[in-house]
Amino acid sequence: MEEPKSDRRYDNVSFDGMLLPGFQPLHDDVEGRLNAIKNLESRSGDVIIAAYPRSGTHWLWEITSMLLKQQDEYIEQTKGTAFLELVEDLSKLEKITSPRILNTHLPYRWFPKAHTESKRKIIHVTRNPKDVFVSYFHLTKNFRKDMDWDTYYQTTITGPDVMYGGWFEYERSFNMDKENIHHMYFEELKLRPSEEIRRLATFLQVNCTDDMIEKIAHKCGFDNLKNAHYTVKKTESQLSHYRKGEIGDWKNHFTVAQNEEFDKLFQMERTGCKLLKFMK
Repeated sequence: MEEPKSDRRYDNVSFDGMLLPGFQPLHDDVEGRLNAIKNLESRSGDVIIAAYPRSGTHWLWEITSMLLKQQDEYIEQTKGTAFLELVEDLSKLEKITSPRILNTHLPYRWFPKAHTESKRKIIHVTRNPKDVFVSYFHLTKNFRKDMDWDTYYQTTITGPDVMYGGWFEYERSFNMDKENIHHMYFEELKLRPSEEIRRLATFLQVNCTDDMIEKIAHKCGFDNLKNAHYTVKKTESQLSHYRKGEIGDWKNHFTVAQNEEFDKLFQMERTGCKLLKFMK
C-alpha cells in the first residue's frame, strides 16, 4: 500500500474541544472524519496503537509489526498507511491484510466503537510530557521556521494551542484497567527493550523465542529505525520523525522557571491518574 498523501498547507483545525493537525481529511471535514473513525468496522485481529503525538508511535508500530510477523525485517510501509486521522480514504484500510495495526492520536472517546465494544487489543504508549513537548517543538519547526522555544512553551504547553485537547486530558482518557489495553512507557521501552518487547508479545499472544525478541530489539533500536526511514521505507516525505529518541532532552530546553511552573501543573493535573509519572 502506498503512503497516503498529506497536504500540509492547511492550518490546524478545531473540533470537540480539540486542536487537531491540518491533515487534509481533517481539514476537509473534521466532524465527518472523526465520525467515520468512530464507526469504522473492526476485525477480530485488529490492534490499535494509541499515543499522544511524539510519544513513540512509529517505534511501537515497527515493533508490533515484527512481533505479529515473527520476523525481524523492515517493511516498506510506514505507520502512515493506517494512521486514522491521515489516511486519505479510510476504505483503503480494507485492503490491509489481517492482523491490521491501526494507529491514532485521538483520545479514547473517538476510538472505533466496534473495536472498544468488542474489547479488541489496544496498545497505549505514554512518554514524559516534557520530552513530548520538546520533540513536538522540533517537529513544528519544520513548518514554522520562526518558532522559538519560549513562544512555543507559552502558546502550546501552558497556552491555548494544546493539540488533541492537551497531554493531560489525553492521558486521563486512558486511565483505566482493561484487559484489552496494554499500557507501555517510552522510558521503560528505552531502558529495557527486550523485557518490554517480551511483555508486549505476551499481550499480543505471540510466541516469540528469546533470540527473536533480541533481534527485534536490535532492529528497532533508534539509530537502526532512523536509517531504515531513508533506506527502506516507501514514503513520499523525507521528513524524519526520528530526531534523538532520548530520555531527558527537555533539560536542554526548559528554563528553571518553566520547569518549576510545569512541575506544579503536573502535580495538580495528575490527581487520580496513576498513568502520569516519569517526570525526572
